[in-house]
Amino acid sequence: MKNNFYLTLFLGCTLFANAQSWFPLSQPLSVGGTSVTDTHRVQLFQNPALTSYVTRPQLGVEYESRYAITELDSKGLRFSYPFSHFTMAADIRYSGFDAYHEILTGIGFSRNFGGKFAMGLQLIADSRYSVESDRYYTAFYPQLGLHVPVSSSLFLGFSAYNPFLMLIHYESGDRPIASVYSVGMKLLFSEKVEWRLQADQEVSNRLRVGTAVELLLHEGFFVQTGVYFNHFFVPSLGLGTKWNRWSFNLVASLHPQLGLMLASGLSYKL
Repeated sequence: MKNNFYLTLFLGCTLFANAQSWFPLSQPLSVGGTSVTDTHRVQLFQNPALTSYVTRPQLGVEYESRYAITELDSKGLRFSYPFSHFTMAADIRYSGFDAYHEILTGIGFSRNFGGKFAMGLQLIADSRYSVESDRYYTAFYPQLGLHVPVSSSLFLGFSAYNPFLMLIHYESGDRPIASVYSVGMKLLFSEKVEWRLQADQEVSNRLRVGTAVELLLHEGFFVQTGVYFNHFFVPSLGLGTKWNRWSFNLVASLHPQLGLMLASGLSYKL
């Protein structure tokens, strides 16, 4: 009975947010959902081209809490390894609870072409559990990414998640998977101040727009603040620090009706 209640609540929140799946639009560690040009933090299933900027093997964990409901939490693990001509990354993320959950697994490859631009491709296996048949259903699709330094202070980014509109085939019929196109820019005002702007378009939903400003307060400590709009304005604030090989981020966002969302990420360069 308890699981049925949370399942109903989860689906209600998903429909309320007007998205076929909330995960692809979740970029929790970049305030305002501005991850497509965010090279400061490597996140799960973000623009795969950004992995090309990883200079040494890196292991990261990520956790996101939604609206103080444990059953809606998600957690994941990422490993990146730079080779001489390309960088490989492996992502895995579990979202949901016993009665309804998703497991995303991704293997990505990226390359930086002499600093002129970077490209990336991630192959994703999307597995979703169906309580009705007590089994998993899986679909495979790509995520494409591009990052272009236009100048020393202006950067452009693009990401396409499930661009070919792949479906998950259940026994009861086919169900759509969100297909999201993201484009963004980053402008450096100085070594300590940057501004990011991003737009995300899910093919069957309205446009989401987000913006963020990040400040380096002193060596190794930074703060980011921003907002995104998708039916509602959702403000967010993030704090982070880098020390030696460690990097930590903490972000809080406040939805005006659904409540508080918290996300944290910890990474270590091997």
